[in-house]
Amino acid sequence: MQKNWKMGIMLLIMMSLVSGCFGRESERESVNKVKGTIRVVYQDESAFNRDYGQLFKLKQPDIDVEVVSKSELYSKFGDPDFDFETESQKLLDKYKPDVLLLDETSFKEFAQGGKLYAIDGVIKRDRYDVEGFMPGLTDRLKAMGKGTLYGLSPTIDTTVLYYNRDLFKEHNIEPPRNQMSWKEFFELAARVANASSKDKPLYALAQEYGGADSMMYSIASSTGLRMFDAKGEQLLINSEGWKEAIQQATDAVRSKALYIPPATKGPQPIEPGKGLFFTGQAAMKLGTPWDLEHLRDKKAEKINWDVVTTPVDPATPDETGNIIIREIYAIAADSDNKEAAWELVKFINGADMAKVAARTTVGMIPTIPSRPEYFKELDGRSTGAFYTLKPKELSVFDALWGNNNVPDDYSSSFRPMLNEALQAIIDNEKSVDEAVNELQTKGQEALRVAHELQQEKQMHGKNNK
Repeated sequence: MQKNWKMGIMLLIMMSLVSGCFGRESERESVNKVKGTIRVVYQDESAFNRDYGQLFKLKQPDIDVEVVSKSELYSKFGDPDFDFETESQKLLDKYKPDVLLLDETSFKEFAQGGKLYAIDGVIKRDRYDVEGFMPGLTDRLKAMGKGTLYGLSPTIDTTVLYYNRDLFKEHNIEPPRNQMSWKEFFELAARVANASSKDKPLYALAQEYGGADSMMYSIASSTGLRMFDAKGEQLLINSEGWKEAIQQATDAVRSKALYIPPATKGPQPIEPGKGLFFTGQAAMKLGTPWDLEHLRDKKAEKINWDVVTTPVDPATPDETGNIIIREIYAIAADSDNKEAAWELVKFINGADMAKVAARTTVGMIPTIPSRPEYFKELDGRSTGAFYTLKPKELSVFDALWGNNNVPDDYSSSFRPMLNEALQAIIDNEKSVDEAVNELQTKGQEALRVAHELQQEKQMHGKNNK
């Protein structure tokens, strides 16, 4: 039923476009009449046509779009020798698509590797509106291209703080606000936790997976902390910034302000929409646009929710590291039809598609339009919190784990050490200084070993060639 509803909405929007209901807004986007055939990377052909292809054909009837399906990659996931990067490159070499759909990691690599076409010139030529994107988005994309713009993103996935209005009103506690510091946030969380009783347990903050480590990383992402030095040889966990993040996260768990799922080995995600926030047992939740679907589900328990920004670093109160750009559309440098490819990139990232994305799910992952003008409110609630904070130049992944010089296998050895240290602090077995200094020593040694193993693998690979 839900799928049919979404398709119905899409058809109505398409009809509006055909009949000119987008009229004046659409006229802002220049359309260069181009002919030719281009190839685009996407989930599969039917998904592309549903999300973009049918609408694009209405605007550019003389451009034929062939879809290079990612499903060809997904079918190989079970193979023991499967390497995603290698197989992705094989797919690109085989079909030579004109328009690429990339995540941040691949986009940065392709942009700096000379594989993408710079679009600054055609943007200026067509007077294409890039000012309408959320503040800081194109700056992040330019940073990945070392000052040159190679792609655009129609959507963003940003972390916000959802809260239950009724619970705060019931306990006469001032609700959270935009751009609180983490200190202010945890003080608020403590007041909520103190309102809990045996008869009616109440948690300040619910988290659906992970433990104190997840909260620690959330704090670190807002303050721009880095896990390693530039060479990837030195672990930096014993800095004052990391110690403060660890102190705040472990205090929240110990005081029961932060609900942690039952202790098990490894992350145990709770079924989406079934966590304590969605059942009215937690006052707040750090979440993403994905949660909007569950909050609006008519079959789910009714929550009188609202949303504010995540807590911030007082030194950079207008920035956050918790914005992920999942879909970046770029043009291959060796494309034979860059003009037609640009028309598709321009359309996918334009105002018309932003309107569509604001009304229904477009793309493979629930996100929100990167153009805030077209997503100002939802069910009478302001959506400004999703756009208030500018993305930091480095994403949370790049800041914490995106150093290419750090061996891929290191995180699997570091994670249990970190969780052991955090638990020792929570249980008051060790102070933060004691636990972190020990973690620094063990983690640094594990990093050294990981580098040695990586070098051995590389030498072994060369000898086998």
